[in-house]
Amino acid sequence: MTPATIAMNNEAVRVGSERLLRQLRAEGLHYRLWVTGTASGSTVHMRIPELAPEMRDRILRVLQGRGVRLDIEDAQIV
Repeated sequence: MTPATIAMNNEAVRVGSERLLRQLRAEGLHYRLWVTGTASGSTVHMRIPELAPEMRDRILRVLQGRGVRLDIEDAQIV
């Protein structure tokens, strides 16, 4: 994969992830999301303030099965 192809794939993964999270966002979920990737795959990174285990589980259920790695953590507010 060329760097341009990786960047386009990362953007497609980001847009798709945002769409899948639409319902949770409508319920009040606030988060920071970005995607990194290489020729071997993409990783969706999310940082959520005051992330509860139940919400983490819901997010995982929404985003799993898309062929990407997930990095979902509580946001560290400093």
